[in-house]
Amino acid sequence: MSPPVGGDLQSAMIHFNFPPILSRARTRAYIQRISGETAWMIVVALMFPSALMPMASSVVRVASPLFRDAFHLSAESLAWLSMSFTIPFMVLMPVYCSLSQMVGRRRLILAGTAVFVAGVIISMSAPRFAVLMLGQGIQGFGAAGMMPLGMAYIAAIFERSERGKALGTWSSVGPTIAFIGPLLAGIILATWNWRATFVLPLIMGVLALVAVTKGIPPGYSNIQPHMWRRFDWPGVGLLALALTSFFAFLSSRPITGAEPLTDWRLAVVMLLFLSLFVWRERTATNPFIDLDLYRQRLFRQASFGAALRMTTMGATGLLIPLFLADLYQVEGVAMGIMLMINPAAMSLMVRYGGQIADRWGSRWPLMVGFTAQMLVLATLFLLPEGVPLWSVGCVLAAHGLGVGTMLAALHRTALLDISEAQANVASGMYSFVRFVGVAIGTSVAGVLFTQFHANGWTQVESYKTTFLCFTLAAVTGLVLALRIDEKPVSGN
Repeated sequence: MSPPVGGDLQSAMIHFNFPPILSRARTRAYIQRISGETAWMIVVALMFPSALMPMASSVVRVASPLFRDAFHLSAESLAWLSMSFTIPFMVLMPVYCSLSQMVGRRRLILAGTAVFVAGVIISMSAPRFAVLMLGQGIQGFGAAGMMPLGMAYIAAIFERSERGKALGTWSSVGPTIAFIGPLLAGIILATWNWRATFVLPLIMGVLALVAVTKGIPPGYSNIQPHMWRRFDWPGVGLLALALTSFFAFLSSRPITGAEPLTDWRLAVVMLLFLSLFVWRERTATNPFIDLDLYRQRLFRQASFGAALRMTTMGATGLLIPLFLADLYQVEGVAMGIMLMINPAAMSLMVRYGGQIADRWGSRWPLMVGFTAQMLVLATLFLLPEGVPLWSVGCVLAAHGLGVGTMLAALHRTALLDISEAQANVASGMYSFVRFVGVAIGTSVAGVLFTQFHANGWTQVESYKTTFLCFTLAAVTGLVLALRIDEKPVSGN
């Protein structure tokens, strides 16, 4: 591996947050210490904080039937537990990346991990559903920066031709943890209760603090005076209010009691905040989101494709545990084993998907992935009632193989034509759009299932028809993949 960012000293100074007054000789001496071995050590260390979100998600997925029963929730209300994590998680992604240019990535990763741990402790001790949602929100607040900051680190220290492999290696931690997490959570549920499952993300948070402290060189933080006053906090607030209003409009019954998509008050509030946000970002001297990045074709296509991929994953993430509990009476360890299948299959393909994209371009792994999602959702709709549980497991495995194939390819495409100076902001914006897809999928799945069931459909019919509705997202993703046309990668 060659020196970071092709040996470009100024770009490296930006990415490692060196203050401008640092001498050229001292800066070059530091950069030369980022050897290939050190770069891969950083990748490994970044895997630990990147594991926080999948571990937290694994716990919630396995325990979701128990949350539903303990707090007497509908599927639509249960979806808000997931969104209480996802909304701050996605809104703050670009915030972390912007702040990292002021205080340093390493410091923000450590601070975010500490906040995540605090949220886990609150969730573990929650006496009411509202407190559980608060704990999930704090976890999302803390974990928000881990993925985009990790992507930005990798973009800074690996050449363009090697990023697919590096991103694939780093990305493999998500499905690996999502593979191990459900089984461990299922064992804990069978032995104790849902509160004890939060020990898993608590341990992971502690490990992340140690790994980042020991494995990532501290460097120098480019601290800018008065940064808190100059940062675009109004823009952050307007975006958060616009998104919260949007999801409340999608799933208004638990919020205002109105039918979904019918409360015009929420729609007006959403449009107002969204308009103010766009105006603010267009006129602010230091906007925290650079809307002009979406003029870059590959970045725009990758962001939209990632959102479509995550829309179906958000829907299946909410429905599959309930589907297994309601139709097959699966719980405890058995639930954990069933929920291991998808991420296990996914982990097998993540790194190879990145290598395929490096060699032949991102179009092929994206086509394979979206085709797999489409066929899996259609199969779930067509499965005969009473089909053996192992058949459902095969379907979940096929889904994991498909979504794993395209994960690193999407990451790679998003950053392919992004300059080194834009990598921080672009990573945050890309990750933000991805998880907008998760929240939309989760919210809409809860609304559709609840609506179908309220109209007198059986549970089986409600689940199947909801799965079928989400084939539209996969089909749209396949059409998008066919339009991906990247320039050949040249060696540096």
